[in-house]
Amino acid sequence: MISISACHTLEEEPIGLLSPDGFFKTKIDVETGLNGAYSALASEEIWGRKLTLALLLRGDMADIGDPTTTAARIQVDEFQMDATNGMILELWPKGFESLATVNYTIEGAENLVNIDVETKNALIAEGRFIRGFIYYHYVRLFGKIPYINFPFKDPARAYTIEETSVEGIYEGIIADFTYAKEWLPDMQAFRSRPSKGTAAAYLASVYLTLGENDPSNWQKAYDEAKYVIDNKGNFGYGLAEEYQNLFDATVIDNPDNAKELVFAVDFRGLDESSLSGFGDYTRDYLPPVTGPRGDERFANGEGWSVAVPALAVFEEWPHGDYRKEVAFDTVTIMGDTATNYRYWGQASRGIARPHIAKYFRAFGNASLNGRDSDHNYAAMRYAEVLLTAAEALNEINNGPTSEAADYINEVRIRARRELDDDPANDRTIPANISLSDYNQDSFRNFVLEERRYELAFEFGRWYDIKRRQLGNQAFGPNGLEPSNNFDPNRDYLFPKPQFDLNLNDNLEQNVGY
Repeated sequence: MISISACHTLEEEPIGLLSPDGFFKTKIDVETGLNGAYSALASEEIWGRKLTLALLLRGDMADIGDPTTTAARIQVDEFQMDATNGMILELWPKGFESLATVNYTIEGAENLVNIDVETKNALIAEGRFIRGFIYYHYVRLFGKIPYINFPFKDPARAYTIEETSVEGIYEGIIADFTYAKEWLPDMQAFRSRPSKGTAAAYLASVYLTLGENDPSNWQKAYDEAKYVIDNKGNFGYGLAEEYQNLFDATVIDNPDNAKELVFAVDFRGLDESSLSGFGDYTRDYLPPVTGPRGDERFANGEGWSVAVPALAVFEEWPHGDYRKEVAFDTVTIMGDTATNYRYWGQASRGIARPHIAKYFRAFGNASLNGRDSDHNYAAMRYAEVLLTAAEALNEINNGPTSEAADYINEVRIRARRELDDDPANDRTIPANISLSDYNQDSFRNFVLEERRYELAFEFGRWYDIKRRQLGNQAFGPNGLEPSNNFDPNRDYLFPKPQFDLNLNDNLEQNVGY
């Protein structure tokens, strides 16, 4: 509903897009601008499909199921992208559209009068967090791009702005998240709005990403993660007792489940008629693109079998790990019969492999095929903060520590279902780890694998492959998704769209495109 109200306002008051002096006069005006930026995140081009699907396909956990899907998706999956790729042509401008909205809103907040300093700075901090969030994704995808932290009214100026170095972009991201950490409140009414803990968690993630380039960042990553962990009571954070509930749109907003959401991108299930006039704002296609073709479980219709796990991902996952049951669909209803995945290929354009269950299994109120879902997607979970602290500690101490093991075991205890009230649900897998079994290298690999299981299909695996330069391993002959096309000199970055390169001579294409 936030997204819908934002779209109404931006349509009826277009001056707000071009003239902050003419629109941003009150706190409510600034909040409307922020809502417009949130609605861009909760759009088909960003979290509703383009960004998230690209991240799924780029990693080694999922590839193309339906071979008749669009060529642009196949190119992303098979490392055959070029500068005219259709997914990039939509993903790239939507991010800068959101940045434009944020920059106008920040300036509008800075110019407010008759408002106390704390309230003003909190509004600015919220805008700066959104800006940092967008750039953190885009710098990892595209490398050096124009870093724009100011509004401008002349559209032609967009095609004269120079690119900023990757280091310079990260400086801006860190500055934005640091400001947000200082001025945001400890808690917000909704997890789709950032808090002080959200900003600190993202700082920890940024420093972890930068650790390979500067070892001093390992300590910073740990410090920020530890700050979140030590203050989890103030921030209302913790692990949800039931792992499945994190992916059930009907219960995720329950406080016992929502406490694990450090930051969420929230959709509201609406029918097609309610969405008319708003384009792809609020539109979520992730459930159908990951759901099984030919599935008859839901009155909404079947999935599309676009992003499907590689069979090796399912087969190598330890049997008995509850997270495996949550992550995969292996039996659906086809022809009024419960059908094992081995026979799904008999459905029209179906594919005989387990499918991703996290989004299609419980999409809540939705329209045809489960699109326009009710999902509250976790862009960052408290479990990831624990894993970040463990990984950073291993690097700081040149090997694992008991504290690092405790963080891993906290995640694994929940995976064994020991947090709920029913002992009958308790499992023995995954077991707690023993430090005597690991040195620095093996523990590093172990944490990356634990992230792969715990955060499976949650759009972070490609970033882990990129930051640790694991491409040759992940896509080599012994990887989960072998590919002869992967080129480490090219494929750690996406191409920039040729359309914008033709208009702005200051843009430089990434190597190999």
